[in-house]
Amino acid sequence: MNNSGSVRSGRLSTWGVQWRVIYALIMREIITRFGRNNLGFLWLIIEPMVFSVVVITFRTLFHQSFHGVELAPFLMIGYTNITLWRFCISRGLRAIDANRSLLHYRQIRIQDIFLARMLLELTGVTLSFLVLWTIFAFLELATWPADPFLMATGWLLACWFSASFGAFMGCLSEFSELVARLWPAINYSALLAGGIFFRVDWLPKAAQEWVLLFPLVHHIEMTRAAYWGDSAHWHYSVLYMIGVCMTLTLLAGILMRNRTLRTPHL
Repeated sequence: MNNSGSVRSGRLSTWGVQWRVIYALIMREIITRFGRNNLGFLWLIIEPMVFSVVVITFRTLFHQSFHGVELAPFLMIGYTNITLWRFCISRGLRAIDANRSLLHYRQIRIQDIFLARMLLELTGVTLSFLVLWTIFAFLELATWPADPFLMATGWLLACWFSASFGAFMGCLSEFSELVARLWPAINYSALLAGGIFFRVDWLPKAAQEWVLLFPLVHHIEMTRAAYWGDSAHWHYSVLYMIGVCMTLTLLAGILMRNRTLRTPHL
């Protein structure tokens, strides 16, 4: 019994150390990126507010609805999902190289570096999403979602996909600079094919099959389905999203164990 208790206590102590390491890395990221003065971390929340002005302008110049859906929440959901994905990958690229000197410390692992960066991005964009939704609700441009549980599930899956994709791309970028060079092209392609400006149901059948290969489209469709409910037909697969997220997480974990990445450059 004493041995079992000491083992359990040792594990809790180890977890406590690792979480303190992650917290320290998050604070380091915040200070490095935003500084100690001015608005700091709030910049992650302010950027989507600028987008709200654009949406309101669209609503004023054109119509409140487009193809039978409300324009403001339609664009907001697509924009925030794409932003979550883009931010995670951007911060994942070259993350190890930027923190290479920290790997001299035994307590800091590659997983901690990625986890700290991903948690910072996920928290920032999630808060942005909530603030933006509150603004739209106050302006009567959006209402309460028809299925809050489905929306929360879709957002959590989007977070998992974005973080795992960001860690995977970050590991690959350490092996080849080509990954970072290709990212801008991938980014712009996602803006066109990611589902911000269209519903899958609007596309021809042949195009739907190709678009649904991109997991981000499933997240956006699922979040929009949670907002509008059964009033329209939406295309998404929870099993497909989970499968892609598990695969990316596994691949990222395998790459993190590579000695080339784990050994600090002296």
